[in-house]
Amino acid sequence: MKGIIALTLIFTAGALHAQDYGMPATTGETGETVVDVIMGSDDHTIMATLLQESMLDETLAQGPSFTVLAPTDAAFAELGDAVQELRQNPEQLQQVMLNHLFQGSASAEDVQDALDLEIEQGDIPASNGVVHSIDRVLLQ
Repeated sequence: MKGIIALTLIFTAGALHAQDYGMPATTGETGETVVDVIMGSDDHTIMATLLQESMLDETLAQGPSFTVLAPTDAAFAELGDAVQELRQNPEQLQQVMLNHLFQGSASAEDVQDALDLEIEQGDIPASNGVVHSIDRVLLQ
């Protein structure tokens, strides 16, 4: 049930839809899901943990196509104690994580333009979308 609720939240949380920007689906499918890409990254251990704690990892592993903006560990470190406060408030944690998840596959260039943020490493393909590494946490 929580997976269904989380999936519903992703689709209704102001999602950036790839079709709205005329972008094609990801072409370089690797067999790894967006969750696998994040879990396998040495630079995204906090994001990986928070996705698990918010139970959004299950939704992302099963979903059709997602764009994930993955803050680096350095980006989370800049928040200081706020990360621990997020972990103690599951609803707020899930909302912050949802700020980084969008339906459809969007290129780094289009995400950067649409959201006015700097992408450190973009267009990391996955079997169900794309991951972009970013240098800040999107709290709102």
